[in-house]
Amino acid sequence: MPLHCPVDEISLQGLRRDIEGYSWSFFRQDALAGLSVALIALPQAMAYALLAGLPLSCGIFAAIYSAIIAALFGSSRHLIVGPSNAIALLIQSGTAEILYTYYRDLTSMERDIVAIQILTQLTLLTALLQIIAAWLRLGRLTQFVSHSVVIGYVIGAAMVVIVNQLFVFLGIPRLVGVHSLYEHAVNLISNLSHLQWPTALIGMGSIALLFTLKRLNKNIPIGVVTFIVAGLIVEALGISSYSGSSLFSTLFSDEDWIPNVMVVGDTGELYELFPQISFPFFNMRIMNGLLPVAFAIALLSIMETTSIAKSLAANSGQRLSTNQEVFGIGLGNLLSAFIGAMPISGSPARSGVNFQSGAKTRFAAVFNALFIGIIVFMFGFLVTRIPLAAMAALLLVTALSIVNTKQLMICLRATSADAFVLWTTLLACIFFSLDVAFYVGVALSIILYLQKAAVPQLVEYDIDESGELKNVGAFSAPMKKEIRVIKVEGELFFGAADLLQTALKAMMEGDNHTRIIILQLKNARDIDATACFALQQLHEYLKGSNRHLVACGLTPHIWEVLNNSGLVDQLGHENLFVFDENHPQKHMQQAFLWAKSLIEITPRGDKAVEPVTEVVPETT
Repeated sequence: MPLHCPVDEISLQGLRRDIEGYSWSFFRQDALAGLSVALIALPQAMAYALLAGLPLSCGIFAAIYSAIIAALFGSSRHLIVGPSNAIALLIQSGTAEILYTYYRDLTSMERDIVAIQILTQLTLLTALLQIIAAWLRLGRLTQFVSHSVVIGYVIGAAMVVIVNQLFVFLGIPRLVGVHSLYEHAVNLISNLSHLQWPTALIGMGSIALLFTLKRLNKNIPIGVVTFIVAGLIVEALGISSYSGSSLFSTLFSDEDWIPNVMVVGDTGELYELFPQISFPFFNMRIMNGLLPVAFAIALLSIMETTSIAKSLAANSGQRLSTNQEVFGIGLGNLLSAFIGAMPISGSPARSGVNFQSGAKTRFAAVFNALFIGIIVFMFGFLVTRIPLAAMAALLLVTALSIVNTKQLMICLRATSADAFVLWTTLLACIFFSLDVAFYVGVALSIILYLQKAAVPQLVEYDIDESGELKNVGAFSAPMKKEIRVIKVEGELFFGAADLLQTALKAMMEGDNHTRIIILQLKNARDIDATACFALQQLHEYLKGSNRHLVACGLTPHIWEVLNNSGLVDQLGHENLFVFDENHPQKHMQQAFLWAKSLIEITPRGDKAVEPVTEVVPETT
């Protein structure tokens, strides 16, 4: 009896079970875990918004409102979603190209407004793609993208983050427009002499503090502490034009030779805590340009989220629904499109902290979002004092930590194909935009998969009177037989059909003894129209030389395809034998006896004559 895998359904049963089984003990553990994650998530959300070239509110709204929706409608009990590093880079690439192409002459305030309009369109497209994928149960299709692509892309994204943030870290103006990582790196090196030393010192001090705190205690919210210390130093020295009066303003504030350190308030990018809900802005010309970026964000978000959720489930023993998880982040992104928030994805660091902190249910993610809102509401005025160099330092440290060296070495050493895919994706990240690089890696991964899947295995067998098969062997001398049995294994979709036909014809060329070819198709899969054409042409080829094609071991699916295509009538019912699970060898016995009868009724060198009796295959 065939085994059936559990259906990956979309439902609210998981949420209902969490609500029904909730207790005070769960509440206490979820709340503590949520607070621990919030102290990490808030600085990261702001830093990723900065990385994407968006107002900080875009990252904060995503970490609060969109994350709540994704947690409630997802399936994982420990997953934390929000803005992520790689997706922030894709957003920056997509919005920067649109702004540079169509809105080059805007002022700073106008540019922020247009950037949010572009963002809402990009997020809406991403959400629709993810929701459609969830409803069509396409979540598992991500398994066809090699992990080497993800590793190569993550390394490339980390390099892009490092180079881009070094401009902020050192106080060097960046190139205007859309440029590759290679061009940015060349520009950075050529302008190192123009760095602003106060900004660079704040940045280097922030990095030193981040590493020190991380070594002292992993539970310390290193981002929050670093932002506070860096902000206090800038305020105390009075080297920020935004900070106003400060403790030592008479010492440094009037000195023209000391460049000011840029802080969040200088960008004017911190908005109110409560978003204004509005319908996403529509511009078809812009949406056409954003669609490839949206597809890349949607696919990358699905891959990040599902891989993190599966890793957590492996440790917790939870049974996941991949499509439910995709549906959850799709709904979260749909909300993001209406409130001007960034697209969301799973976060390995925040999810890991949530799990290690003892979170019991999905409501830990909800508490995390609520605590972020409370912190912003109570201490939002301090956020404007955070130096941008300190945020850049956090992004640099984060970029270094997202590269998994163990997984990198596995991809490089496993097979030459894995290494080739990884290096190609990485080089594409260096010389092209990130969305193009991601597509290059995905396309290459799929091509290599199809190349392997499109090679059916043809094995020749001998057969006895009972229908038992015996492998002839690849190195055996070709035997002069009137009946040859070829067992076909593997995929028979359009990519493999021509190879099947070519291989069988090559086997028959120069063979004047074989009169019957028996194809055993029991282990063939995914037959389609192209494979039907190949079988039809093979039948005509053999028929033209007064030979016969017999097919046996036809599964119900193969029989249905052949029947619907009309190939059953063309090949002849009497030449087809269906596989019977109750009698596994019967189809082979019938095919062999029929082949022997064909030899008797069809003299060599004459045209085939119609058989006197018709053998109708059994159906299941």
